[in-house]
Amino acid sequence: MKKGLIYLILFIATSNCFANRLTSDESALLKKAYAEQNYFVLDNLMRKVRFDDKNPDLVLYKAMLDNVFNRPEESNKCINSLLINYPKHFNDSTYAELYSMRVVNCFRLQDYKKAYDDNLTIINKYKHACDSSDIESYKNTNLLIHSLFEAPKMEISKRTDSRIPLKRDKAHLFNIPVTIDHDTIDFVFDTGANFSTITQSLAKKYGIKTVGEKVNIGSATGMIVESEIGLATIKLNNIDVKNVVFLVMPDSALSFGNGAYVIKGIIGFPVIYALQEFTIKDDNCLIVNGKPERTQKSETNNFAMEGLMPIIRVVYKNDILPFHFDTGAAKTDLFSFFFKKYKTDIIGNSTKQKQKFGSAGGVVESECYTLNSVNLSAGSSNCTVDSLRVTEKDLMGNEVKYVYGNFGQDYIKQFSEMKMNFTSMSIIFSNGKK
Repeated sequence: MKKGLIYLILFIATSNCFANRLTSDESALLKKAYAEQNYFVLDNLMRKVRFDDKNPDLVLYKAMLDNVFNRPEESNKCINSLLINYPKHFNDSTYAELYSMRVVNCFRLQDYKKAYDDNLTIINKYKHACDSSDIESYKNTNLLIHSLFEAPKMEISKRTDSRIPLKRDKAHLFNIPVTIDHDTIDFVFDTGANFSTITQSLAKKYGIKTVGEKVNIGSATGMIVESEIGLATIKLNNIDVKNVVFLVMPDSALSFGNGAYVIKGIIGFPVIYALQEFTIKDDNCLIVNGKPERTQKSETNNFAMEGLMPIIRVVYKNDILPFHFDTGAAKTDLFSFFFKKYKTDIIGNSTKQKQKFGSAGGVVESECYTLNSVNLSAGSSNCTVDSLRVTEKDLMGNEVKYVYGNFGQDYIKQFSEMKMNFTSMSIIFSNGKK
């Protein structure tokens, strides 16, 4: 009788073990989505399988999803578990990725010392598993992080909902009034900017203190701009933001067309991140919620954060494609990954010519194809965007390896309302086309 009972228990335990196993197809699809950093496909696949915290591969995928969907504490728990319990399960490239994820998590939590140490681990222990350009990027990032060691944490005070006027500038980009030392100046409101930025002349005028060493900042056009790190307190209408990290750039880096278009400053990450939820309404108003709403993830989770870069889930020809989400871009551009996937259609239905691309640091010229029109969907919204440029070779190099394009104002401005929520990780376009 005892032997039968033991057999029954063993059978049940073994059956459960097999029940939790992934099929070869499930494993292959999950591995592919992870390798291609297609977070939205990976998220869909993970919802369909039974999560097992004893399966290190599933814990790895969860660590990535928690990282990009703004759950830094949960992501760190998964990463810590893998580093402690599975020190030899993955290859060194994956361990470097785990440390890199934890760097981002700690940066969002403003734990700069831990972020610095993890970056140093990648540089010293996993250099052989990284591209040389990545190692240089890690070193430069650590210069920036080290500058923030003694800096006080950024604080934001949102007492009530706030309505902040917006207007478009010569480049059709959103400008927001920023108050520094009782003066109000128009800054570009740019979700695609990893950091807020201010010109050297304004920083000097308002006595903005710089900290640490100079750092090299890459732009969307691949140009490098030497910058300093500054800290300032600003107001956005009735919202107080203390200890904002600014990149202090040469005035020339934010001047275009021989001075015909000049940017004085940019509000980017992490100020936008700290707002948590906001709505751009009727092209002229930024509404910031005092308390963010939590919407159902299953319905609207179409927004991720790759490091400090917002990523939006875009659908084209029924394919789910990650795009940079960049309110600081006047037009949507398509990258080399898009070109490779749809090469035949592009070459057969477009023209090729040289065009100019502008970003912080200046303007570069590059050959690209131009598609007359492309139909895209984001969330429940859908519209056609005209005259999209497609580059065969990316201006930014490895940074856009698995991103298909840069999602800009030519899509956004076709809708009267856009809501961005860092709690539910959603971007919603609504109220119909204008």
